[in-house]
Amino acid sequence: MSLAGCMVGPNYTPPSPAMPDAYGELAGAAAAGVDATGEGEAAWWQRFNDAELASLVERAVAANNNLKVAEARVRQARSAREVARSLLFPRIGVGASVLRFRGSNALLDLPDANLEGNLFQVGFDAEWTVDLWGGTRRLVESATAEEQGAASRRRGLVLMVAAETARAYMELRGAYRQLEVANATLDDQRQTLAVTEDRRANGLASDLEVVRARTEVEATAAEIPPIEQAIREYVHVLSTLLALEPTALSAELSFPTGIPPVPERISVGVPSDLLRRRPDIQAAERRIASATSMVGVATAQLFPQMVLGASGGFASRKSGDLFNGNSSDNPSTYYLAGPAINWTLFDAGRRRSTIEFSEAEVDAAKALYEDTVLAAFREVESALVAVDRSRARVADLERLSASAREALTISQGDYRNGLLDQLTVLDAQRQASRADMLLVQGQVALTVNVVRLYKALGGGWEFAEPTVAAPTSSEAPSTAKENP
Repeated sequence: MSLAGCMVGPNYTPPSPAMPDAYGELAGAAAAGVDATGEGEAAWWQRFNDAELASLVERAVAANNNLKVAEARVRQARSAREVARSLLFPRIGVGASVLRFRGSNALLDLPDANLEGNLFQVGFDAEWTVDLWGGTRRLVESATAEEQGAASRRRGLVLMVAAETARAYMELRGAYRQLEVANATLDDQRQTLAVTEDRRANGLASDLEVVRARTEVEATAAEIPPIEQAIREYVHVLSTLLALEPTALSAELSFPTGIPPVPERISVGVPSDLLRRRPDIQAAERRIASATSMVGVATAQLFPQMVLGASGGFASRKSGDLFNGNSSDNPSTYYLAGPAINWTLFDAGRRRSTIEFSEAEVDAAKALYEDTVLAAFREVESALVAVDRSRARVADLERLSASAREALTISQGDYRNGLLDQLTVLDAQRQASRADMLLVQGQVALTVNVVRLYKALGGGWEFAEPTVAAPTSSEAPSTAKENP
């Protein structure tokens, strides 16, 4: 019993990867619009100041079917931990039986024995495998780490669902804006066609000019159906993210609004925050903890196992004598108690190989953790560049759109006054339409890249954390280390 406090196997030490003081891309132009001092955003979708976006994200997190699967996996892992924890305690059972028996006198060769009768029995049995070497406690550690890893994977899904919902919403609003641009261009081209037809009626324009103007109208009209298709498909995506049938949000999302403006300042925090905020890093760290504990589980199999067992009760061939106890006439009590020690001395290297297998799992988990951390840094650095370059591109496209619109207005006026030819007007319309479309695409790309940055920073899952009840006094405290 004095050995019950021993725990074989390595004790887990959380990894401590080298962290830079700041993100490398913040040393350049990407620092504009970025706050590197404060912590990262939690409910970052609210920074876009769009009530519909916030509502969609929060409803998606509450209803998404993939998240329900992840929540079920957390419950499974929690149950597995309780199963492992139950092995620390004795197993106690009770039972009762009534048997009718008859033995063969020829086989037993007991001529005076009564080989036929009844047997009444009531008793209990108990068994406790003493955790001398800590193998069971290491198993509880591993199961606890697996539960925490499952919770981290659920957080990752919360972040993914929020980001995918925000991205689909941004794309939807961008498609609506493209539709507005296409319809405005179509109206301009129809006006040009009407002016050209009037000029032909007055002998100032040829049939070729009318056909050119009509061709532009038909070409622009042909661009509208694909945009309308994209709008409906984005509605389908958003509906299914909310676990609804594909057209359920058609009425709610049928009103075109502008593309949500990006926040002027984005809080990214410091690189060390990624270890705390990124769910994939949390899950990778918990995988190391679980694998480390399994080395102790395998090591404990090298040593003897002690089992304390006991059984007892009442047994009698007559029901009336079942509870006679220790009566001198016909005692009915029986008991059996004592320890048993089991020790496997030879297994052709099976246990040693199991230890080596578990140690290899630890090495693999450590390598995966390091790769996960590197991937997280890469995603953040790339997203910072993408946001910065998208901001610059949108600024250029805004100037391009304004210049193209000004050129179109001048050319249309001069064409009505007969100062310009039709080709110049049609070209100005094409340039203005193209500039406006590029601006919309740039604005959508900027908002999507901001969403990508928030996702890379790992925030957003905190608001959806389940409320965990405080442990009761009967629950043993966990021996596994908590998430960083």
